Parts: sequence; structure tokens; C-alpha cells
Amino acid sequence: MVLLAAAITPLHAQEADLDLIQGYRSSDILVGLPDTSGPFTIINRTSDAQNFSATAEYAGVDARAIVSITGVRASNVAGMYPVRDGPDDPVVRSLLDQAFQYHSTQPNQIAVRTNVSYGNRAMACVSSDDPQKKDDFLVCATGVLGRYMLIQPVMNYRLSSKGVVDRQLADFASSMAQAVSELALPPGPGN
Repeated sequence: MVLLAAAITPLHAQEADLDLIQGYRSSDILVGLPDTSGPFTIINRTSDAQNFSATAEYAGVDARAIVSITGVRASNVAGMYPVRDGPDDPVVRSLLDQAFQYHSTQPNQIAVRTNVSYGNRAMACVSSDDPQKKDDFLVCATGVLGRYMLIQPVMNYRLSSKGVVDRQLADFASSMAQAVSELALPPGPGN
């Protein structure tokens, strides 16, 4: 009887680790994010295994960003479905619709739907600009590793040109998505 209980315990422990989605825990993904990307430097990493989530905060001169990664287990909530990788997940589309609506209704802002490439993929984004404050916003979302990834950098371009800042925001979003998507790649030769 004791042997049977001992054999069941490890299996039960694995099932209880609901944060383990597609072989990764939220903290594993968080560690995979770069410490720096362009003018952005990480200032905080937080993971919450109970909510299958991780958040990284970045800052720089006239720049800040939040990268949020949230998992959903199909078995947790009735009617929920696994997250689809890429931009075609209904929740990803909804997040971007909300971002577009929010930025479109802000005074002096003009929101534009766009795409940012990472590796051989692209993720859908919403770009917005407040020319009076010289703030440039980007919101990107994608499904990756069975989770939703939301990337939200903002920079002020009073000390630079809007074109340069646009590129820095896109490069930041691309580097975050690339870092997480590379976790899913099989190890290369010799690894």
C-alpha cells in the first residue's frame, strides 16, 4: 500500500503544477528575456505560478516598457481553449482591438495597426503617437509557448526623432518575442 501511494505522489505533483505549460513555467520564460534591448534595461522580473503569469519591467532614458506573459490551461476554466501560437488567437485579436480603441480615443493620439517581425514570424501591433507630448506608444500581442505575450513599450522622442524612436520600439518588441520564441526551438548541434 505504501509503494502505491509513493508511486502516485510524483504523478499528482506533476498534475498540480498547472504553471507547467508546453514544458515551461512562467519563471522559465521570464529568465529567457534579455536584460537589455536597445535603450531598455530590465528593472524588475516577477512571476506568479498561481496565475501562470510573468511580468518584466524595463526602463531607460525617456523610455519604459512592460512585457506580460500569461498562460491559460484549458482544464482550468470550462470553455477555455489552448492559446494558439501567433497572432490568430481570438484573445490576441481582442487585446489589440482594445489597444486600438483605447489609443484612438485618447486626445491628440492617432492609432495605427501594424506588424512587427521577429525571426521568420510577425506579430500584430498597434502604434500610437501623441505629438504634443512627443510620446510614442507600441502595443504588440502574440501567442507563444501556450501563453499570451503582451509587449507595451513607450518612449518620448523630445531628444530624438520620431522615426528613430519608432524603430527602437519595434526592435524592442521584436527582441522580446524572439527571445521567448527561441525557448521553443530545439537545441542546436552540440547542445
